Amino acid sequence: MLRLTAASILATMTPRHLVTSAAAAALVFTLAACGSDAPTREEASREAQSAAVRQASASSAEQLSILLSDVARASPLRPVAVATRDICHAGDTNGLWAHDEYRISCGLTETRYLGADGDLLEVLREVDRHARAAGLVPSTESAIDEIESYYAANGRTEDGLLLPKPGLGYLVPGRGWTVQVGWAQDWTGQAEWSRLGDPLNSQPVPDLTWPTVFVEARPVDLDALRDGPLRRHQHVVTISSGITYHEVPWPA
Repeated sequence: MLRLTAASILATMTPRHLVTSAAAAALVFTLAACGSDAPTREEASREAQSAAVRQASASSAEQLSILLSDVARASPLRPVAVATRDICHAGDTNGLWAHDEYRISCGLTETRYLGADGDLLEVLREVDRHARAAGLVPSTESAIDEIESYYAANGRTEDGLLLPKPGLGYLVPGRGWTVQVGWAQDWTGQAEWSRLGDPLNSQPVPDLTWPTVFVEARPVDLDALRDGPLRRHQHVVTISSGITYHEVPWPA
């Protein structure tokens, strides 16, 4: 069986929005029939739960998971948990012009939580090598050399002030996606907590209130991670990305 990789996905994926042009045109026509004002809750909910949109979500989730798996393949990393969020919003308008660029927009995110031990700088260097091998392009402001400079300075300026902790950021060529890598060293120590705050920050799952019309989330119990599997590791690394997999524009 042919094994999919992040590199093969980059070469074969369709354009940014995974609904076909014919399907998108049909969806625009359906929504446009109700006028140029914002769609009703019923219209937006029906659209978000349609077979075409759910299929686009499933396809995107698979591609995103493969991409993050290749980045997380660094041998020192130990997978602990995965959190996902799939959310659809209805666009807002005042009746004269659109506040948002879309009538409906759906996107999903995935975050990997991983433990690591030993020399964290070497761990991050290996993560960077795997990301580049997967075809990702480092963001100019989030390159591995910034982390190396941070380590060389012991995280402080010449005046002894704390430097902002850099992360790693990557672009997915031709897709408009980004991949972010965060980290915390000796994160269970009280000094690290007071310096950096909680490294396991996460966004709450939104309520299903307008303009949110669809939510499917698989969060993780962060307290259980802190007190359980991550407690056995010196460091914590997070790898995350997000994608807009479906949008219906405002009618012209």
